Amino acid sequence: MLQISHKIALSSLLVISSMSALADENPTSPAAGELSGSFAVVNKYIYRGGVENDDVALQAGLEYAHKSGLTVGYWGSTLDYDPSDDSADKDHGFEHDFYVAYGQEINQDWSYKVQGTAYYYQDGGTVYGLNGDKRKTTAFDVLGQLAYKDLTLGAAVMLADASFANAGDVYLNAAYRYPLPQNFMLNTSVGASIYNSSRDDSIIETKNDVAFNEARIGMSKEIPNTGATASVDYVVGGKDRFDTDFDDQVVFGLNFNF
Repeated sequence: MLQISHKIALSSLLVISSMSALADENPTSPAAGELSGSFAVVNKYIYRGGVENDDVALQAGLEYAHKSGLTVGYWGSTLDYDPSDDSADKDHGFEHDFYVAYGQEINQDWSYKVQGTAYYYQDGGTVYGLNGDKRKTTAFDVLGQLAYKDLTLGAAVMLADASFANAGDVYLNAAYRYPLPQNFMLNTSVGASIYNSSRDDSIIETKNDVAFNEARIGMSKEIPNTGATASVDYVVGGKDRFDTDFDDQVVFGLNFNF
C-alpha cells in the first residue's frame, strides 16, 4: 500500500526557456517526458497507522512523467507477513503498487491530481472465511488530491472488495510541508477513514464506521551531492475498522533519488 503522503511528484518538464528561438525552429527538441526512480531504506513500514513491516523495509519506485501531465509508475516494499497466509512460518512478503495519474497546475498556487492504483501482493491470492466467503488480496483504489502551496488534501476510495477493505471505503488525508532553516523540511500529515460496513462478511466485520488512523510530524533533509534524503517521523497511532489500537511509532528513512 501505498502511503498517501507518500512520494509521487508531478514536475514541469520544459526547461529550455533560454533557447526558445531554437525550440521554435525544432519543435521536437523538448523531451516528451522524464523517467525517475527511487530507492529507500526505512526501519519500519507504517501505513495508515498500521504496521506493514516492523523490521527494516526496502522500498523502490520507478516513474515516467509525460509533459502532458500523465504519469505512470511503480512502487514496492518488503513486508513482514503474507496477506494470504496467517501461518507463523510465513513472515515475509512483498507489496507491488502500480499506478496511473494525471495532474496539472491550475495556477502558481493551486494544483490537482487524480490517480488510480492497483495493489498486488507477491504470492498473494485468496483469503477464505466462513460460509464460503472469499476475497482476493489484490486491491484497487482511486485518489483525488488538491494542493494549495504546501498544503495537500486528498481522498482515496476503494473500488472493489479486498481481503483488507470494502468497496466504498474512503481514506481522507491532509499533509503540510514547510521549509526550515539549513535546508530542513517540516513534514506533517493526518489521516482518517470512513468505512463502508454494508459490505461486511465473515472476513471483514467493521466495528468503527469512522476512525482516526494516524497523525505524523517529522523532518527531512537532503544530503548535499548524494541524491539522498534523510528523514525521521513520529507517528501517532489511532484505530482501524476493527477497533484495533495502533501504537505510536518512530520511523527513520534514507531515500535515494535518481
